[in-house]
Amino acid sequence: MNSGEKLAIGAVVTVLLLLVGGWVLFDISTVEGNQVGVKETWGEGVIEEPFPSKTYILFPGFTQEIYTYPISTQTYVMNDTPSSIENIAEGREKDAYQIQSVDPQDMKVSMNLMYHLDPNMIVAIHKEVRTDWEERIIRPLLLRKVKDSATTYKAINAYSGAGLVSLQAEIQSALTPALAARGIVVENFAIEGIELDGAYIGEIKERLVQVQAELRAKQEEQTNLAKADAAKSAALADKFKAIVQAERDKEVGILSAEKSARVMIVDAEAKKEREVLAAEAEKEASVLRADAIVAIGEAEATAKKLALGAWAVPGAEHFVKIEVANALSRAFQNIKGYIPEDMNISVLTDTFANSVDSVMVEMPANNGSSD
Repeated sequence: MNSGEKLAIGAVVTVLLLLVGGWVLFDISTVEGNQVGVKETWGEGVIEEPFPSKTYILFPGFTQEIYTYPISTQTYVMNDTPSSIENIAEGREKDAYQIQSVDPQDMKVSMNLMYHLDPNMIVAIHKEVRTDWEERIIRPLLLRKVKDSATTYKAINAYSGAGLVSLQAEIQSALTPALAARGIVVENFAIEGIELDGAYIGEIKERLVQVQAELRAKQEEQTNLAKADAAKSAALADKFKAIVQAERDKEVGILSAEKSARVMIVDAEAKKEREVLAAEAEKEASVLRADAIVAIGEAEATAKKLALGAWAVPGAEHFVKIEVANALSRAFQNIKGYIPEDMNISVLTDTFANSVDSVMVEMPANNGSSD
């Protein structure tokens, strides 16, 4: 064996010796992932801060031990079926809690509590009860709160139904803060069942049958009432519908009458307006006609006045004679033959000139003015 091989063998032996010595001299403690640890030392006592999950090397002479506590969900059970439960306390194979109701009737309550330890209070639990928190914290508080609540109920009310649910909720509400103050967090509390005396169960069954019959009768009564109410509601609905229809017809009739009246009023007012306008137009036309007649009369009067005034000027009689002669000549123009000058005619005088003179009316002398 050469020197290199000797050195290698020596190194291996040294390592083995160190490992064996370390195994003898040092202690190794592991805190699992669902645990926290509490460390105690010879010099410092219980360390106030909990130790998280990890593997720790403990030195002899300085460290005594690390205690581990689960922080996952745990279940504490009190019933009479130990075969399905682990870690049953000795002598508690039948652990349902027997108490009396307010009646009083014997009630055997089976229950379970789901909880976990508060990691922030693990050190306080360790100092108070070490690992015996179920027997020294949970059980006494659970029994007290169940007794405080259950003894206020009648057995028939707590046995099942709404009464059982109410009792369970009442116990959990009282138990939760009491355990939280001791470092235990309640996740759920459940009453698995309540066992009563057999004779009393028979009475309860009879009462339940009676209650069910009463409930059926009441339900039938309510059904009949509901049908009657439905018929009444339907009748009222028809009545209200008829009333609404009548009111609507009435409103429609009123609106129609009002509309017709308004149409008649509008027509009458329009007719009146037309008649007024026609009368005013006729009045204005009459006024205009009257004014025209007056104007014409005035014009004719003025013309006559002017004509008469013209006859009053000097020499007018000769003009008149000439005009009369013209008129006579036109009157006799269709008479055939010659009329002798000295022929007497009733219309004429002895001469044509005298005839003209006889036709004329003597004109008043012109005094140089005219009317």
